[in-house]
Amino acid sequence: TKPGLFETAAGGTVLLDEIGEMPLAMQVKLLHVLQERQVIRVGGTAPIDLDIRIIAATNRNLTELVENGAFREDLFYRLNVVSIRLPRLADRRDDIPLLVAHFIDKFNMAFGKDVRRVSPQVQELLFHYDYPGNVRELENIIQRAVALADGEEIKIGDLPARLQRLATEGLGTGELLTLEELEKRHIRKVLEATGYNRNQASRILGIPRTTLWRRMKRYGLDRLGG
Repeated sequence: TKPGLFETAAGGTVLLDEIGEMPLAMQVKLLHVLQERQVIRVGGTAPIDLDIRIIAATNRNLTELVENGAFREDLFYRLNVVSIRLPRLADRRDDIPLLVAHFIDKFNMAFGKDVRRVSPQVQELLFHYDYPGNVRELENIIQRAVALADGEEIKIGDLPARLQRLATEGLGTGELLTLEELEKRHIRKVLEATGYNRNQASRILGIPRTTLWRRMKRYGLDRLGG
């Protein structure tokens, strides 16, 4: 019988991505491996010792899953030795240009392309988009764009339709507004509707109160509303 993935990773690290989606039956098997530090090959009987390090990643709230019975508590504590909480991409926008460059390089190699940059309009759009799907969504956007790009530059037409719509929502008098101006107008509208109540406004906008305050200061909206 062939060695499994854990055995193949001997002396190295195994990344268990989206651990929160693992079925309970599989969680039992993983817990056994972590406790015993051994595996048995399919069709075999002899246990094989493991020397591996486990990194688990998820975008789910594992504490809530444990409370709801969807994730084993004993497995949670077995995995949760060192916990690193990474803010969502929309709250660390300075990382976006570096990630875009990385994904362009990655998919240039995959597709045999020679994309070197994004257009200024695409750069503005990618920087201010909220990324509900986090880094994976950005990766998918760049993957599509590199595949479709005709030449060295990614243009608006290479992006998914939803982003193309965002780029043109500001068309009214024939002038194309940047995403930054659109965001400023939207935040101002929500603030005015809530009487500049930041708690209510942040809930409506779906962003943390601290993020709202930073954007208010950026757009000069902190001086309005009394």
